[in-house]
Amino acid sequence: MASLPLWAPDPALDGVEIRVSTREGGVSQPPYNSLNLADHVGDQAESVAENRRLLADVLPGDAVCWLNQVHGVRTVKATEGVVPEADAHWTDARNRPLAVLTADCLPVALVAGDATCVGIAHAGWRGLAAGVLESLLSAMPAEPASMTAWLGPAISAAAYEVGPEVKTTFEQQCGEAGGECFQPSNRHGHWMADLTALARLRLNRAGVSTIAGGDRCTYGEPEHYFSHRREGPATGRMATLVWLS
Repeated sequence: MASLPLWAPDPALDGVEIRVSTREGGVSQPPYNSLNLADHVGDQAESVAENRRLLADVLPGDAVCWLNQVHGVRTVKATEGVVPEADAHWTDARNRPLAVLTADCLPVALVAGDATCVGIAHAGWRGLAAGVLESLLSAMPAEPASMTAWLGPAISAAAYEVGPEVKTTFEQQCGEAGGECFQPSNRHGHWMADLTALARLRLNRAGVSTIAGGDRCTYGEPEHYFSHRREGPATGRMATLVWLS
């Protein structure tokens, strides 16, 4: 897998592979340079197709399983060749890479303790608030207490200013603990939101106690990651992938 600069978390999980694409190694032109994997952001269709081919060439199986993401909570069991409208999917098949696309939202991979199934969710604040992680946990045939969660690159609390409605939403759902995931910003009435802390809170409450990752900031690493907050609508997307090996 050396032909594309895919990032693998450390330590590895037995029987499971997780990879994150960077913005490097593709053919897209600025402002999508260069490994943009999203076909809905205004990039040339042929560039996206070639980038996805380059990615598929370094992954197992016949094809990557993609989603049409809508910031919702729907979870599906992955089927090769089908691109459903959903924000989470899972599989118990070997060598079937599941992908979610992000450029500030949080990718969350879930791994059963016995490595019999894996899943992955696209979790921005709307998805987290609506219950996308709980939806994925409910769909997977494994007990939450047996699972390991891994949090991929996302915008960090230092860069993610939100309005009061976001904080209020999580306080209504999670009480005081939800409010603790927000710090006052320099702008009156606004808050700096910690997506990874919110995800950890939701996962813990759903029964998942083993959680890794969550230490890479898409906004603060422009050489590696796309960021919608930093670059605006005309930017690409990375893929976070998980599969049973």
